[in-house]
Amino acid sequence: MKKAIVFSTVFIIAITMTTSLYSAEKAPVNRTPAEKTQFFCGYCHVLTYPKIIKKAYKSWKKDIHGEKAISCEECHYPPEKMTVGIPEHEKIPSDEKTAAGKKETEREFMQTQLEVLSRQITILGMEESVIRRRPRVDDRSCTTSNCHPTTGKGKKGEYWVKKLDFIEYERPNKTKAVVSFTHKAHFDKRKWIEGQKLHCTTCHSLETEERHFEVSKQTCFLCHFKNTEFNEERAECSLCHELPEESIEQLVKAVKSDEQSEDGATNHKKLEKNNVPCVSCHLQIVRGDGPVNKGKCLNCHENSKSIMEDWDHKLTAHKEHVTAQTADCFNCHETIQHKKGTKDFDHLDVALADCRQCHAEPHLHQRQLLAGIGGHGMEKAYPVTHYEVNVNCIGCHSKESHDEKGRKIKVATAETCVNCHTEGERPLIKKWKNDVVDFLIEARDMEKEALEAMEAGKGKLSKTTIQEAMALLKNGQENLRIVDAGGGVHNKKFSVYLIDVAIENFEDATDMLK
Repeated sequence: MKKAIVFSTVFIIAITMTTSLYSAEKAPVNRTPAEKTQFFCGYCHVLTYPKIIKKAYKSWKKDIHGEKAISCEECHYPPEKMTVGIPEHEKIPSDEKTAAGKKETEREFMQTQLEVLSRQITILGMEESVIRRRPRVDDRSCTTSNCHPTTGKGKKGEYWVKKLDFIEYERPNKTKAVVSFTHKAHFDKRKWIEGQKLHCTTCHSLETEERHFEVSKQTCFLCHFKNTEFNEERAECSLCHELPEESIEQLVKAVKSDEQSEDGATNHKKLEKNNVPCVSCHLQIVRGDGPVNKGKCLNCHENSKSIMEDWDHKLTAHKEHVTAQTADCFNCHETIQHKKGTKDFDHLDVALADCRQCHAEPHLHQRQLLAGIGGHGMEKAYPVTHYEVNVNCIGCHSKESHDEKGRKIKVATAETCVNCHTEGERPLIKKWKNDVVDFLIEARDMEKEALEAMEAGKGKLSKTTIQEAMALLKNGQENLRIVDAGGGVHNKKFSVYLIDVAIENFEDATDMLK
C-alpha cells in the first residue's frame, strides 16, 4: 500500500513536471545566446549540478568560445551527425525551436520526458566525489571549415600553418622572448611517439577558471623531453627558442644592449657555431623524466593480470589511452619541470648527481667481474658469492680515505672481510691481488710476443691470416682490460679464467703468425 502511494505521488510529480516542461518548450522564451546553446546538454545534465559540469559551463562562458556563442554540441559532437554513436542522444532535440515543433504523440512525449526525468534524478542523487571522465571531442569538430581547417589557405586555414605565439617569458636581462608554435608541425606523423595518434585534445585538455580549452605547458614538456637527450631531436632548444643576439655578459649581468662589450664577446650564435652543447650551462632547467607509476593504472583499471603485464608497453599504452582518447597524459605520467633554476638549486649539483654525464660506463669492469660476465671464451657466467647474495659496493668499500690526488674516497680493507667472515680471511685480499698481478705479468709477456710476431708477419703472410690472428689478439686484450681495470680482487676465480683464455689466444695468434 505504501509503495503504491509513493509511486502515485512520484508519477503525479513527474506528470506535473513534464507538462510544465512541455508548456515551456512551446512558449517563446527570451534567452541569451549563451543560454540557448546549453539546451542540448542541459536537457539531461542539469547545469547547477554536479559541480564539475557547472564549472565547465562557467569557464566556457568566460572563454572566447562562449563569447562567440559556440555551443557544446558544436565541439562535443562531430559535424557530420551531432548524435552519432550515441542512440540516447538521438531522442533529444538540439534546440528549443526543434523541441517546440517536434511532432509526437502524447504517449511518446511522456515516455521521453520520464526518461529525461529519471536521468536527472540519477544525476542529482550522485555524490560530488563520483568520478566522471572528461567528454571526448572529435578532431572533425575542430577542423571543420567554419573553425580551424587544415587547408592552410584563407584566413581560417592559416591558423593551421601560421607560427603562433604560445607563451612569453623573460630572459635574465629582463628582455622579453616568445615561444612559438605551429599546428601542422605537431601533426606530422613521422614525429609521433610509437603507438600514439595525436588529437586536438591531446594538447588542448586543460580547463582553467578563464579558459575552457587551454593547453597545458606540462604536456609540452612531457612530449619534448621524455626519453630524449638535451637539445636532441624533439628536445632541440631551437625548436621553441630563438637564440638571443646579446652577448652572454649582457644577458647575465643585465648590461644595457647599447653598452660596448669586449671585442670577440661570446654570444649564443658563436657557441652554436662551435658546437658547444647547451647542457654546458642549461642542464638544470629540465628536471625529471616523466616516469609512469604502475600504481596509477589501478585508478582506472582493476588489478587484472592482462593490465599489469602490459602496463609499461609503450605501443599498447599509447594506442589504448592517447589514440583512443581515454586518458589524459598525466593520468599515467609524472610531470617534467622546465624552468629557470632558483637560488637554492645549484647548477653544479645537477651534473654531479648523474655520474654518467661524464663517466659513460662508471665502474663497468668492476661490475663485470662481480657478475662474472664479459670478456671472450667464457661458456657461462662465474659470479662471485657476494654478488649472488646482493652485497653492493658499500658492503666492502666502507673506510674513508683519499686517492693519490687527495680526493675523498671509500676503500675496502681486510677489516671489512673480518667483520663479516673470520680472522682467517684477513690475508686473502693481499694474496688475491698478488696472485692476479703475477698472472697478468705472464699474460702481458705473451701479448708482447704476439704483437712482435704480428709486426714481423706484415707483408709476408696472407690478409686472411693477419685478420684471424688480429681477432685472437684483440679478444685476449679485451679479457686483460677487464681484469686490469676492474681489479682482480673483485672476483679472483673469474679473473684467472679470463687471463687463461687471453694467454691461449696470444699463443694461438703467435703460432699462426710464425
